[in-house]
Amino acid sequence: MNAYSISKLAEDARVSVHVVRDYMTRGLLHPTRRTEGGYNVFDSKTLGRLRFLRAAFESGIRLDQLTRLCRALDAGDSEDLHGCVEQLRRKIDVRRKELMVIETSLGELASSA
Repeated sequence: MNAYSISKLAEDARVSVHVVRDYMTRGLLHPTRRTEGGYNVFDSKTLGRLRFLRAAFESGIRLDQLTRLCRALDAGDSEDLHGCVEQLRRKIDVRRKELMVIETSLGELASSA
C-alpha cells in the first residue's frame, strides 16, 4: 500500500492542497489514518477517487452530485448509489450529445473557410 501525505496526494493528482482539503471538508475524501503527530495519511485508493472526482468535476458534474455519490459509496447504500450512477450516466449522455453538436459545427466552420 502506498502512503500519501496531503501534499503528495495533491501533487500526484495534479491539484492544489486546497482542493484536497475542500474535498475532505465536503466528505468526498477521507484519510486512511493519522500519524501520531496528527498528520493525515492517504492510500492509493484515495488517489484514484481524487483523480476520478477531478475528472468528473472538470467534465461538468457538480460537486453536490459528486458528494451524494461519495456518501452513497461510503455508506454502502446500493440503492442510492444506483440512483446516483444512473443520474450521472444521463448527464454524461446529454453532455456527449452537446459535444457532438459542437464537433459538427466545427467541421462546418472549417469546411466553409
